[in-house]
Amino acid sequence: MPLHPSIVHFPIALLVLGAVIEIVNCFVKKDTLNRFGTLLIVIGVISGFVALLTGEGAEKFAFQNWGHSLHDQVEMHAFFADVSIILFSIVAVIKLVFKHTLFKWRPKRIKDGLVSIIIVILCVAGIASLATTGHLGGKIVYEHDTTESAHS
Repeated sequence: MPLHPSIVHFPIALLVLGAVIEIVNCFVKKDTLNRFGTLLIVIGVISGFVALLTGEGAEKFAFQNWGHSLHDQVEMHAFFADVSIILFSIVAVIKLVFKHTLFKWRPKRIKDGLVSIIIVILCVAGIASLATTGHLGGKIVYEHDTTESAHS
């Protein structure tokens, strides 16, 4: 059994929780929420890259055990996984550059409210993309035709 199904739940949980905190923080504006949201997003992105790396082995496992008829489902799952990690990587970079004092240089022309809106939009899109990724992954694992692999 591949490692991928065991690993993917960590980035999903971290990124969804981080995104919800970011959305709440857009209205509440607490420094603690800002830091915690950033931490969850950054760790979620890192663990997301680990999940992406383990996906190759899961793909081989699926094709060997359930056949190549899953190819289109696997490709769509991989596409939405990539979109998810890209969206949340952008959120992580925006958060680190615009919402924290990690860097002495900070663009001054961009309003904090605009940055918050961009973060919320990216977080909502990221959650939708993660949900699609998870749904497709679940279909691959739980709805494959076991009779096909028995006859192959």
